[in-house]
Amino acid sequence: MNILILTSWYPSKKNLVSGIFVKEQIKALKCLGLNPVVFYPFDTSIKPNSLTWDLEDGVKVYRANTDYIKNSKLSKINSFMKSVRFLNKVVKENNIELIHSHVCYGAGFIANLYTKFNNIPYIITEHMSTIKEFSLKPYNRILFKSSYKRAKKVITVSSFLSNELTSLGYQFHKEIIGNVVNVDEYELNYSKENDIFNILFIGIMGENEVKGLPFFIPALAKFMCNNPQYNIKFHLIGDGIKRKKYESLCNEYKISQNCIFYGAVDKKDIPRYIKNSSFLVLPSVKETFGSVLIEAMAGGKPVLATKCGGPQEFVNKKVGVLVDSKSEEALEEGLKKIIENYDKFDTLYIRNYIKNNYSYEAVGSKLKCLYEDILLKSNK
Repeated sequence: MNILILTSWYPSKKNLVSGIFVKEQIKALKCLGLNPVVFYPFDTSIKPNSLTWDLEDGVKVYRANTDYIKNSKLSKINSFMKSVRFLNKVVKENNIELIHSHVCYGAGFIANLYTKFNNIPYIITEHMSTIKEFSLKPYNRILFKSSYKRAKKVITVSSFLSNELTSLGYQFHKEIIGNVVNVDEYELNYSKENDIFNILFIGIMGENEVKGLPFFIPALAKFMCNNPQYNIKFHLIGDGIKRKKYESLCNEYKISQNCIFYGAVDKKDIPRYIKNSSFLVLPSVKETFGSVLIEAMAGGKPVLATKCGGPQEFVNKKVGVLVDSKSEEALEEGLKKIIENYDKFDTLYIRNYIKNNYSYEAVGSKLKCLYEDILLKSNK
C-alpha cells in the first residue's frame, strides 16, 4: 500500500524537532509493512522553488521550498500552487493510492486543491492548537471548511481538538487516534538516585509561552521552600526566545542552583534523559495531545500534567497527576501529590499502558485499518 504523507511540519536542518511526531508515525507505518512516502513542501533549508528527494531511515522523503516570496499573502498563494504541481509529480512517480495530510493549514489545503482535479482520496490528521485564531481570517476559514469537509476522514489526536473543530462550525468525518511512540527505545530504570527527585521538562521555550513555565517555576520554588526535606533537581530540555527569561526567573526565585538548562538536544538522546529522571512535568496552557508525556511513560515514568486539552484523555491516577492549568497553586499541590505518592506508581504498569495504546503496533494498526477501509470504499 503506497501512502503519501503530505505534511506541514517535518524535521529539517533548520528545525530538528518540528513535526517529529509525524516522523514517528511514519516509522510505525513502515513497521507494519506499508510503503509511506513523505512530501514536505515547506523546507526553507533548501533552494527556493526546488524539489529534492532522498532516503531517510529507509523512507523516501521529498522536500520543497515553496514559501519564499516576501509578501506573505502572495507567498502562500504561490506556495500552495507550486506545492500542487510538485505533489502531482510525487504522486505519479510513486503510484500513490491515498494522501494522508498532517495539519490542515498548508498540507490539508494542498491535498484538497489537488484532489479537486485528481481522483485520489485524502485524509487529514489535525495537530494544530491555533485553528481558532487562524479561522478568524475569512479566506483561511473558507479553506478550512472545504478541506475538512472533502476529506474522507479527519483524524484528531484528542477528542478535545475534535470538539474544538466542531464548535468552530466545521463539518467532517471524525476519527480520534493519538500520537505514537517507539516503546522499544525507552529503557526502564527502577531505582531513584540517592533520594533525589529529578524532575524533567521537555518543550519549546517559545514566544507564546504555551508550555506553562511561567506558572511552574514559581510553583516549584514555593514547593521547595515549603518542603525543604526533599532534594530536587529540575532539568529543562528545549530552547527558544524565552529561555533567558526562564533562567532569570529561576534566579529571581533563588532556585537556579537546582535548575539545569540543557538547550535543544538530539531526539535520540531523549530516552536517556527520561531514564535518569524521576518524573516528567508538562505544565502547558494548551495541548492538543502532549507527545512528551507518552514518551516519559514509555520509560515507565509517572507524569505531572495540566488539564489543558489532550492530556486529561490519557493521564489517569495510575500513571500520573493532573492539575488545573495556569495555576501556581495547583501545580504546587500537584508536585506535593506526585512526590509524596511516588513509590505507589508502578513502572511496568505505566510502560505497558503506553505499549497497549500508543506503540507503533497499536497506532499503526489503527491507521492501516483506516486506510484499507477508505481504499475499499473508494474503489467500489
